[in-house]
Amino acid sequence: MSKKWITVLALYLGLLAVCIVALYAIPSVRGMLEQTYIAEYGTLDVKDDVSAFVVKDEYVFVAKQAGSVKRVIDEGELVKAATKVVDIEIREGNKVESDSDIVRELGKAVKETEQGYTSESGYVSYKVSGAEAELTVENMGVLTKEDYKDLTSRKEKDTEKGSVKANDPIFKIVKNSKWYLVYYTGKENAERYHPGSYAYMDVDGDSVRVKVHSVEELEDESRVMLECKSFFDGFSEMKTFDAPITLASAEGLILKKSSIVENDGKQGVFAKNKLGEHVYKPISVIASDEDKCVVYSDIFLDADGNFVETIGTYDEIIEKPSDEDLASLKKTKTKKENDNQ
Repeated sequence: MSKKWITVLALYLGLLAVCIVALYAIPSVRGMLEQTYIAEYGTLDVKDDVSAFVVKDEYVFVAKQAGSVKRVIDEGELVKAATKVVDIEIREGNKVESDSDIVRELGKAVKETEQGYTSESGYVSYKVSGAEAELTVENMGVLTKEDYKDLTSRKEKDTEKGSVKANDPIFKIVKNSKWYLVYYTGKENAERYHPGSYAYMDVDGDSVRVKVHSVEELEDESRVMLECKSFFDGFSEMKTFDAPITLASAEGLILKKSSIVENDGKQGVFAKNKLGEHVYKPISVIASDEDKCVVYSDIFLDADGNFVETIGTYDEIIEKPSDEDLASLKKTKTKKENDNQ
């Protein structure tokens, strides 16, 4: 055989070898680049960092007549109705009226006391801002976001003690009844709130239960209102609340949301079997946050009451399904449709 043919044969065999290597190597390279993770059992706390306005009913008590006042109940103390909060010594013949700006803001939303007794039960406060007449549970549905910002940002002033004029504020009672958190959020985020469901607010490391009162869709965002019956130190002074709200705490298999694909209106993921093949498995989400979700393991009951096999602990999950994975779902759907015809 001539050298020329030997060279041609060598080139041919070399090209054939390259093709064979490429044929088997490319899937391996793809597998190396492919990102997966192991589905493990755990707990997912679904939280929402909120900046809320606090709404509670407050009653400002003013002196019916001019005189001198001495406080007999400490700030923040819980009292019953008909409790004496201050001692008042009336100065006869003195009819000087209060010139307080706060009194003018409150208008008729005040309660007079002649002898220093409260007609309302609640927490005693000796600070007023003038917002008490508008920032009420009754009004919270009609107040705008700007209203809330204005009313909760007003500076509080100490009530009068010692010598007082008629209609001077002398104490305030913060009602120990339901109070509310009101805040605004994106419409997509608001979908996680369901009226009547419970959530938990973090107050100095303690978990305080709140109830979703309402979710209202506005023009550009949604307004969420949470109601609460719990009270704690500093509650009577609180005007705003900035802390996480835990919407749910669920146990199950933890998945990345990037793994989830929609298939015929239902959710699922791709898992690797022992042969390295991508197998689609339906899932049922229990709870989710922005990045992760918790799902049932092994089996779940679907909306039609059927038991469905799903992923299990230590399954290897495809982090981001490829176009080929998605195309395989379409092929499967088409085949089923053809088989049913």
